Amino acid sequence: MSATRLSRCIADGLGCAIYAHSRCCLFVVVIGKEMVEISAVKPSWRTRAASVPLVALAIASAPLTSQAQALVMSPGVNALHAPGTPGVPQAPATVFAEDFEKAGETPVFLEDYVGAPPFNETYTADPSWLDHGQCNGIILDQTGADQPDCPAVLKDMANALGQVGGTNPPTNHVVAAYTNWVSPGTDRVEFRTEQPIPIAKPNRYITFAVDAAAVNCDSAAPPLLKFYLTGNGSDIPTFTTPINPCTDPNSKPYPGGSGLRAGAFAGNRAVLFNDSQLGIKMVNGQGDWFGNDHAFDNIRILDATPQLDKAFSPATVDKGGTSTLTMTVTNTGELAAKNDFSFADNLPAGVKVASNANASTTCGNGTVSATAGGASVALDGGDLAAGEKSCTVTVNVTAVKAGTYVNRPEAITTVGLNPPDPATLTVKKKGATAVGTATGSGGLLSGNVVQVPVDIPVNACGNSVNVIGLLNPATGNVCVNG
Repeated sequence: MSATRLSRCIADGLGCAIYAHSRCCLFVVVIGKEMVEISAVKPSWRTRAASVPLVALAIASAPLTSQAQALVMSPGVNALHAPGTPGVPQAPATVFAEDFEKAGETPVFLEDYVGAPPFNETYTADPSWLDHGQCNGIILDQTGADQPDCPAVLKDMANALGQVGGTNPPTNHVVAAYTNWVSPGTDRVEFRTEQPIPIAKPNRYITFAVDAAAVNCDSAAPPLLKFYLTGNGSDIPTFTTPINPCTDPNSKPYPGGSGLRAGAFAGNRAVLFNDSQLGIKMVNGQGDWFGNDHAFDNIRILDATPQLDKAFSPATVDKGGTSTLTMTVTNTGELAAKNDFSFADNLPAGVKVASNANASTTCGNGTVSATAGGASVALDGGDLAAGEKSCTVTVNVTAVKAGTYVNRPEAITTVGLNPPDPATLTVKKKGATAVGTATGSGGLLSGNVVQVPVDIPVNACGNSVNVIGLLNPATGNVCVNG
């Protein structure tokens, strides 16, 4: 280092100068009249604890944006999206969750940890992310014992992620990494499940969620977290842009270490998964040791399969009249992209696609099949873009005989969609009035009320209340009154 540059550094009151094209900080400490040089030092707990103040010039990483979606779900949610709320996204179902709370008050290494029943999952990573001398792959909480030679800021991140996850912050456990002095390498596996995790049904959209925190966000390289589904074939990405806890708009600052930020994130891409079991791995795209100081918690595998709903409008028409059948595909709350879903709906006997079908869809590149006079409606290759709440398929239908026509879930086959509730179309003779009756009910005064035409003399059937046998409801999908 030149005397001129050193003099300027000291004159400016700085204890650190940066060589051109260098990632390292050269610390110059002035003790009396002597200058002591400490080379290639990462700003860390060691330098912050020094008895002589050291002031480092900020090393700012290039701004990185993330398309990771905000996680819109309550902790512990595990119910599938119920039909009946078209256009209103519901929380995805949790297939698997790991909160690392099986760890105790003594720090545990990731490769030694065993998760909670029923999975009793174990984990591994590439060697650089299991290098405990670099303070990587350490499971700890704030109030428990210290990990020898590792900074207290790891515990600060555990507390912050407890606040993010809604648990008790001082006792919340996380997997932490500090990459003290050695670069871990780009795109190395930082977390991977070792045992396969069962999936209840095939053809489900699967994505992930994670709580993540980082420190030194204002002065060093950030972590870049990428999640993949693993199975029998190639690993499948569940993201289009890595999660960067330092810059992602879903993170926010927390007290503790320098530049500490944390948040809850979900993948912005869901995979239509056809196998019966899977695994998950997290890769860190940041290979630098300078920075890359982070922790993660609450890793979840989510079933983010959209919900299909259907409705006739108007629900009551005259014989030969037209009603619009609307099929609504509603995304789950993380609003990840969903590509290539499909369904085929066999209409109730007697209901046909109208001659003026006007079949259309807003579901991305999807194609609607609905032939005039035909008895089915289908969508192939439907898409929901990331951030999109819902899309629709519409087609006009008609019936030439009066009656009650119930379009039931078992008449629909789906790929990548949860099935809908029944939808009812009432067709009446012109001039006939309508009275209420229960559809799909077990008896009088139960079930959802729909309208059915009544033409004197009464001739009631199919999910209606028989005037003669008042307490004996009939069953079936279709009631035709001529």
